[in-house]
Amino acid sequence: RDLVSAGSRSEADAIMRAMVNRQPGDADRVYAYGLYLSGNNQDEMALAQINALPRGQWTDNIRELEARLQSDNVLRQANQLRDSGQEARAIALINQQPTSVRYALTLADWAQQRGDSQTAIAEYQRVLGQQPDNGDARLGLAEVYLADGDKNAARAQVAQLKGEDIDSINMQRRIAQAQAGLGDRAQAQQTFARIVPQAKAQPPSMESALVLRDAARFQAQNGEPQQALEGYKDAMVASGVARERPQDNDTFTRLTRNDSSDYWLKRGIRSDAADLYRQQDLNVTLEHDYWGSSGTGGYSDLKAHTTMLHVDAPLADGRMFFRTDLVNMDAGSFSTKSDGSYSPSWGTCGEIACTGGSKHQSDSGASVAVGWKNDTWSGDIGTTPMGFNVVDVVGGLSYSSDVGPLGYTVNLHRRPISSSLLAFGGQKDNPNDGHTGKTWGGVRADGGGVSLSYDKGEANGVWSSLGVDQLTGKNVADNWRVRWMTGYYYKVINEDNRRVTVGLNNMLWHYDKDLSGYTLGQGGYYSPQEYVSFSVPVTWRQRTENWSWELGGSVSWSHSRTKTEARYPLLNLIPSQYRHDASQLTEEGSSSSGVGYTARALIERRVTSNWFVGAAVDIQQAKDYTPSHALLYVRYSASGWQGDMDIPPQPLVPYADW
Repeated sequence: RDLVSAGSRSEADAIMRAMVNRQPGDADRVYAYGLYLSGNNQDEMALAQINALPRGQWTDNIRELEARLQSDNVLRQANQLRDSGQEARAIALINQQPTSVRYALTLADWAQQRGDSQTAIAEYQRVLGQQPDNGDARLGLAEVYLADGDKNAARAQVAQLKGEDIDSINMQRRIAQAQAGLGDRAQAQQTFARIVPQAKAQPPSMESALVLRDAARFQAQNGEPQQALEGYKDAMVASGVARERPQDNDTFTRLTRNDSSDYWLKRGIRSDAADLYRQQDLNVTLEHDYWGSSGTGGYSDLKAHTTMLHVDAPLADGRMFFRTDLVNMDAGSFSTKSDGSYSPSWGTCGEIACTGGSKHQSDSGASVAVGWKNDTWSGDIGTTPMGFNVVDVVGGLSYSSDVGPLGYTVNLHRRPISSSLLAFGGQKDNPNDGHTGKTWGGVRADGGGVSLSYDKGEANGVWSSLGVDQLTGKNVADNWRVRWMTGYYYKVINEDNRRVTVGLNNMLWHYDKDLSGYTLGQGGYYSPQEYVSFSVPVTWRQRTENWSWELGGSVSWSHSRTKTEARYPLLNLIPSQYRHDASQLTEEGSSSSGVGYTARALIERRVTSNWFVGAAVDIQQAKDYTPSHALLYVRYSASGWQGDMDIPPQPLVPYADW
């Protein structure tokens, strides 16, 4: 063993072979050689040596070693089947073997991991029926009861733990986790404080790495993130991620990068350390966003610029943020006749030609918002741009969790509709020649929604969302909508640093009224009574050491229908002398179908550990709707980051579009 530790493996092999060859029928020598081979991961050779000895000469030690090697082989095959997604076959293989405590514990552990509490409890209790002091089974039961929310039953199992097998640092690690789960955080802290120095003193091993990883997780959950990060540095050494403890942020974060050769524990330590480090970082992002769409000057020929400043920092187990958006929207100018009047389908100018007033329609303002989020909760409160004609308080609250393999999010919100100047900020009707001069617009969506997702990291994924909103605005007719969206995607390439997906998406929308017009009382937002679309998106995402990008596009087919609506849905806003005539005016409903496409490119570059820059552009082409969009951003990381680049990059989204 000393020769193997010193790197002289071949010399050690020769000595052991010579020893057994001198007396090949000596059971003690065969046992010693078999033990040596199994200790060097040569189980098949060890079994061959044992089986060459007549069974009549086997000692109790040889029988115990042979049984362990056979069960090792079975469990190795079973784990390979399970890792390849064939858990049912793996279970069947184990059930074909003679009953043993080791097999029962394995089946119980698997059941616990897949959430099958009933099977896990039955298997653990079967073990305890044979070995009442089995610590693995007791702790396993405690962990199952904790997962099911039965703390009293879990506490009873922990109280019955006894015997020498619970003295190992691995068992003590599990006991500490159970104590933390039971709310006995002081006891858990004491247990970890006792075993962490032991783990640090051991040579690198899975056992010591698990102790250090779980101690770091506990410290993070216990409000000690900086101590947890130090613990992850120790876990990196114990697991073999690093040969020596990283001494600076660049070295530490570089070690969090994914490595395709990692086994599950190394991968988990890297990702846990990366997540906590980034959660503790201070980021400042400055972004400029432009979008526009062609239309009629004065209300739908839109050019919009948004400059965003976003500061986010750690708070408790999540991140708080401050956001301000400077927004400028320019809807162009009305076309005038030779006498200077204009009669667009806007305000009340369509029926009585407008003169004077502002022919160029634009507005600007600044919104502010604050919020906080973690893995479960997300909340924000802010304003629409102050300086617009209509200003409101907006915000949202969401809760995320999972049920088995399904992730879900439920949310309540009040959000602006930002697709036009009228809908977002409101406009003022012409004040001259009998027109109203009234402000209208500023449409807000008050409602809730639920979204579901299924993605276990494998080739297939599904998502869906359902939202219901009440739509109101200043001097705008009330409306409501229901929107359903769902999609399936297949990962053609599914690697850590490169992903190519193709999918199929479907959208179904219904609005009670068509308020897409720009006359007084309308809302200036797309609101069909029927809308259905199908699209086939293709996306390529990739990252290298300092670059990350996404290229994507889609082809879609859509059908929409609108019903005939009153041109002026709120007649009380119309001057009394024109009210009767206005009540007779309608906007005819219509239906249309067409094919469209989208194209998108997004890229980010790490300039230094602290500075990142990015850009994006996308184009949409559909019937009567051709918006374009572009953005540039720079992000500052106060602590610096040399870990994996985001895939895809994560530019800011205007607060109005949350």
